[in-house]
Amino acid sequence: MEKALSLAYRFLSFRPRTVVEVERYLQKKAEKYRITTDEINAALELLKDQGYLNDLEFIGSFVNSRNSLKPKSKRVLELELKKLGVSQTDINTFFSKNPTDEIALAQKALKKKVKSLLFIADEKKRFIKAISFLQRRGFSYDVSRETYNACFSIEK
Repeated sequence: MEKALSLAYRFLSFRPRTVVEVERYLQKKAEKYRITTDEINAALELLKDQGYLNDLEFIGSFVNSRNSLKPKSKRVLELELKKLGVSQTDINTFFSKNPTDEIALAQKALKKKVKSLLFIADEKKRFIKAISFLQRRGFSYDVSRETYNACFSIEK
């Protein structure tokens, strides 16, 4: 179990991980380092007990990090968390306790893009580019349109 733990500690040293991520990593290394499934499970339990693995805390740090650097809609964040192996129950629990303001996130995302959009003289092209940008980030058309109106009514 010591080898599994040392591998897990090293893997966790780069950034926080979900339980599933660490489990997949250890299973991938199992053959090379002759780690058994029981050792992997014991290591995971120990890491949970020590507080290194907590999916609810991971969701919080992931969402905060993502929203501060590259804001995306709640729907896209949920999909990214599912890919990382977080259970739907944990995702629902987190978002029920921490509601997201889609409009504020969309405005934050679009504000970084406003300067480049102002160089587009044609209002229709600017609108299409802004809406497309926000929809690629996962925001609905209604939220995107409202955000566009808010951002460009201020700029005029």
